[in-house]
Amino acid sequence: MPVNVREADRDQLYLLPPSVADWLPEGHLAWFVLDVVGELDLSAFYAAYRDDGRGGAVYDPATMLAVLLYAYCTGERSSRRIERRLVDDVAYRVVAANQAPDHATVARFRQRHEQAIAELFGQVLALCVRAGLVDAGLVAIDGTKMAADASYFANRSLAELAAEILAEADRVDAEEDERLGCRRGDELPEGWSRRTDRRARIKEALRQLEAQGARDYQSRMAERAAKEKALGHRLTGPQPTPSPARPRLRRKANTTDPDSRIIPTKHGVVQGYNAQAAVTADQVVVAAEVTASTNDQVNFVPLAQAATEALAGAGHDAPGVFVADAGYWSAANASTNVGAEVLIAPRDGGWRHAPKPSDDRLAVLARVNRGELSQRAAGEILGVSYTWVQKMTKRYFSTSGERRTFTSDPEPEQWLPVIGRLARGEISQRAAMDELGVSQTRVKAMLAHLRDEAIEPALARRAMAAKLEEPSNAAQYRKRRSTVEPVFGNIKANLGYRHFMRRGRSAVQSEWRLICAAHNLLKIRRVALA
Repeated sequence: MPVNVREADRDQLYLLPPSVADWLPEGHLAWFVLDVVGELDLSAFYAAYRDDGRGGAVYDPATMLAVLLYAYCTGERSSRRIERRLVDDVAYRVVAANQAPDHATVARFRQRHEQAIAELFGQVLALCVRAGLVDAGLVAIDGTKMAADASYFANRSLAELAAEILAEADRVDAEEDERLGCRRGDELPEGWSRRTDRRARIKEALRQLEAQGARDYQSRMAERAAKEKALGHRLTGPQPTPSPARPRLRRKANTTDPDSRIIPTKHGVVQGYNAQAAVTADQVVVAAEVTASTNDQVNFVPLAQAATEALAGAGHDAPGVFVADAGYWSAANASTNVGAEVLIAPRDGGWRHAPKPSDDRLAVLARVNRGELSQRAAGEILGVSYTWVQKMTKRYFSTSGERRTFTSDPEPEQWLPVIGRLARGEISQRAAMDELGVSQTRVKAMLAHLRDEAIEPALARRAMAAKLEEPSNAAQYRKRRSTVEPVFGNIKANLGYRHFMRRGRSAVQSEWRLICAAHNLLKIRRVALA
């Protein structure tokens, strides 16, 4: 008996015109993305084109945006791979209405509408609010290091950049001599236009290095004199020396992506950016910013303000509590009014009360200070962490060698009366320093606190520690890890976004917001399917 099979006749003609609506099941992600794009305000995209109908036809921005959003939701960013998928992948063909824009068209669309794509993040957040996914009672702030589309080995010093420009000029001269001989040749040499981008990046790297200011002795003294003249008094603190004890690292800039920086991570260093996010307890990203700063402290207040503004723009109430880890700790961050309660784990200040190291240990620290020994090597010799070596070297040594130090930090109950007498003019700064056994810098910080000009770090640390000991605050702070860390895990592990594909701060900012918008879209869909 013959087997009853369905015959596969690839030459069979369609009896009715085919419809892409029949190609995917109803609950597919592609339909969800198309429905979302239909809800977005795309006026900023259409405003970039002529409205008189003249010129060649362009792909519909709504279609191109849908392709881009669907690609980012499925972990695909390469314009060339997107081009292949528009031919091979049924879902991509449905999203593109069976059209096939090439990779250059996709890349130009992403570049042309960079700002409009970044602003989509706010519209997607508004969709999350309407879907009831946003509870801003607790917002966690954290950052993750993302590699740039640039190599660590593309960093150059000022002298190396200047030499590279001269080498480029020499290559051009050699090409002209070979091509033109003795003729003048007013036309540009062939291939010059293809090097324009690289020359522009080299010039930008030079500009950034020059903007940082020269750090030689003469330049630093001139800068110090100019500040003293502007302020009308002499600056305090150690003065620059002609030959510092600790060698300074050469300033460098990257010729591939001048905006990127060398950022330390727990696995070494990476040429990249510090991607910041503010996330609700339901793991919805409410603010996404990119910075090249390796220090998280400077990012707390701007990100808290960005989160408040984004929630207000999406029609939601302001956050109730901001939580952040110890990397964001500073007395200013703990005391600045950001419109919500602030819970930041204070940095460990116990090392300030530690006894002075023995002479043998100080000798090892002195070698670190002179640049003869790395911090990690010293840590292995002394049996301590490299951070201990770093703090103790900074505490007990200056650029000119060992400094006068104090082995303990007085408690507020001890120094408040003394600083009060200083504020009333009863004693001098020197007398306060001798009585409390602290440096002039610490006396000035205590005095600024008494005058309400700044909060004293020790008092801020004590107040935050007391606040975190309260059961309700401790329970809220414990939610931080289950709030923001899974978001970075989804972005890096599930979607595969461990590095940026675009170059420049503005382009990377747009890409990071698009990545976070894709994360939020997937949250909406998961809730809708639940």
